[in-house]
Amino acid sequence: MSLSWQSSLAGNEYRIFRGKLIAGILKISFWKGDAYGELNGHMLRFMPKGFWRNSTQILDIEGVRALGTITYNHWNSTAEIIYEGTSYLFRYKSWWKQQWHVTNNEAVVDYKRTGFWKSEGTIENEELSPALVLAGLFVHCHFARLAAAAA
Repeated sequence: MSLSWQSSLAGNEYRIFRGKLIAGILKISFWKGDAYGELNGHMLRFMPKGFWRNSTQILDIEGVRALGTITYNHWNSTAEIIYEGTSYLFRYKSWWKQQWHVTNNEAVVDYKRTGFWKSEGTIENEELSPALVLAGLFVHCHFARLAAAAA
């Protein structure tokens, strides 16, 4: 499935499109860094944990049932996403952070930003759950927010 995304100027809202039709959304709280999203009927909530926000819980939309976790390796700009008992790796493909992917060596979601200053891009996903597409955008936003805070 080929999708495209656009984010708001502040980077706290990602809209996901299939052609010209909106297929999903990811909204991130400016202050807390928590988020909720929906794509193809998969509705999730992301809740950062810890003082340094080294991990995030993936919950159902009501925030009741835990579906997985995200553990960040800030030094390498990588993350381990565990969703419904299966482990996936988030990794940037370049130092410029224009491309990244979520993979478990059997399937992959590829993301590409369409320019250095543009807040839009593409998503190529053939096999993984729409929940992992949302998780990949959330992790990218998490690292982008850390980079902006450090600057």
